[in-house]
Amino acid sequence: MVINSAKTFLPIKLFSLSITLLFLAQVASAEILFEGYSKVLSGGVHVGFIITRYDFNAKKKEFSFTYLMKTSELAGNILESIKAVSKDDMTPIAYSYTSLSGGQTKTIDAKFTNGKYTATVKDGANISKIDKALPKGVFLSNFLAYEMLKNPKGITPGTKYDYQAIAEEDGSIVKGMAFVKGVEDYNGVKSYKILNDFKDTKFTSYVSEKGEVLAAKSPVQSLATELVSQSSLATGNFQVPTALIKTLFGDVPIGNKNILATMAANKAPAAAPAPAGDK
Repeated sequence: MVINSAKTFLPIKLFSLSITLLFLAQVASAEILFEGYSKVLSGGVHVGFIITRYDFNAKKKEFSFTYLMKTSELAGNILESIKAVSKDDMTPIAYSYTSLSGGQTKTIDAKFTNGKYTATVKDGANISKIDKALPKGVFLSNFLAYEMLKNPKGITPGTKYDYQAIAEEDGSIVKGMAFVKGVEDYNGVKSYKILNDFKDTKFTSYVSEKGEVLAAKSPVQSLATELVSQSSLATGNFQVPTALIKTLFGDVPIGNKNILATMAANKAPAAAPAPAGDK
């Protein structure tokens, strides 16, 4: 399946999740909450990779999300990145979005102050502005897990969550729904199976007890992502934009701050896996 838009991957990245708030309270001094590499699959074929990191600044009481996706020519040769920051109550602070696909560049720089939402959108040669009030309760879509965990029931089987979130790739405010269908074993990990509907796209996520995404699947689009235990399993033989990754993340993520990496390390103790490099 040829993918011709970064927008296609929004449902997949939406559940690139971090740890639960309960666990966060126990490790508030930690800087990196979650860091991992995921495969991007189209029709079962490995067509790219995603790097995801969540941080929490205990002093500022802010969450940050950093994301990069790179796909092969088979999947449209897409390069997409996001840096986003929210308060600990999920009120948006700012985010930057960049995508390069088919030689076309799109950027969004957004800020949220005093209940106002302002952004500059550059799509090729076209420039537009967003300047409007931010409705109460609206959050950035990639922080959905935290918004769900604010519910007294947390992520609980049988619970439905209706919400409004900002779709970072176009800046729109969209209604969404997440339904926790049940608990399943996914690749040896106890996980929640969550049915999602966002931007008229349905997809299923498998999330660990700590809120980490194990996989996300959109059968209609034949798209999926799978978290892996080490970076090389995701990056494969794909071109890795090391300089860009260092600029975006501040370093090259190792990708070992997740349940799969921990399980792999416990099974076969060894030196820490090397970060992805130029290929």
